[in-house]
Amino acid sequence: MLDLSPVATDALGRALTGALLLARLLEKNLKNQAVTLRFEGDGPLGVVIAEGNIGGGARGYVSNRVPDAPMLDVGRAIGRGILSVVRGTPPHGRLYTSQIALEGGGVAKELTRYLATSEQIASAVLLGVLNRREGVAAAGGIIIQAFPHAGEASIAAIEKRITEAPPLSTLIEKMPIEAVVAQLLHGIDYKQIDERFNVPLSYTCPCTRSRALAPLQLFSPEELQDMISQGGSEVTCEFCGRKYSFTREDLLALTATGEA
Repeated sequence: MLDLSPVATDALGRALTGALLLARLLEKNLKNQAVTLRFEGDGPLGVVIAEGNIGGGARGYVSNRVPDAPMLDVGRAIGRGILSVVRGTPPHGRLYTSQIALEGGGVAKELTRYLATSEQIASAVLLGVLNRREGVAAAGGIIIQAFPHAGEASIAAIEKRITEAPPLSTLIEKMPIEAVVAQLLHGIDYKQIDERFNVPLSYTCPCTRSRALAPLQLFSPEELQDMISQGGSEVTCEFCGRKYSFTREDLLALTATGEA
């Protein structure tokens, strides 16, 4: 749908999974809560945006979908720069924004650092995307967080397990994510989120024709006249690829509104 290269698919898949996991950590009794991750690095992918909401909906965007350097290293593909994390209840709820420096470590490591620095919670984030020639075969993620009373020995034991574990992308191909967690934390006292809180996941874009038309109102009268002389304009949603066509008459209505 988005015509992404393998490394862009890998980066966006990890970012979307991370956004959904962070959204699920928010208060579950409040509707419409969401998390937006914006990776703005100096790597060839440019800006990577991932949005996830508490209901399981997600959408994302990569500014350079097919970079010239087709490396599979997501950390280098995103590069160093700034990670912005926005949490809140759109469209009218208060939004909270945090930022940390990107160190080129990949999506999971950057989110782990974000939770440790901005949220001050000892956490481990594991993300995996398994690419195949025909597309993505599996994707998933795990967030492990220590309770306030967790001892140093328990945290060290979990860190050792994580360090020794195979890449998550290889595990999620073979077993459900719950089984991966059980294998990873076998013999360690831990608590998984109650299954009653499970939600179906979907790639969901709330774009509409009216929302697509709104940015055209920002063009100057001269630019709008140029579009009108060409018979109309087309706007493509960067998140889902849906195209919206606007006729000459639609654009003339915009100019009339601006003159009113």
